[in-house]
Amino acid sequence: MNRTQAALIAALTALLGFAGGYFFYAHTMARYDAVSSVCVAMQEAVRLQMLAPEQVRQLGMVTGSTLKRDHRAVADKLSISDHSAREASPQSMCSQFLLGVHQSR
Repeated sequence: MNRTQAALIAALTALLGFAGGYFFYAHTMARYDAVSSVCVAMQEAVRLQMLAPEQVRQLGMVTGSTLKRDHRAVADKLSISDHSAREASPQSMCSQFLLGVHQSR
């Protein structure tokens, strides 16, 4: 194998690695990052009494409506299944916010 072939193989491997890593992040970790950020924000807002626990789902609905209209990719990251919506814990601020996003139009 000469230097040109080795360089071509290295470049192709790097390109495939970059594409694979980007695809993995965009379809798995980006969702985790979005949900984690929302959950921490909701928990802190309730803890600091900036938001009543009863308001969290309503905020999720308003946020979901805006995201679905203007930022569909972000709304998709915060989507939950119908099964998860049925099983959402009333005590979890994270679950209630995501339920609100799920119920928004």
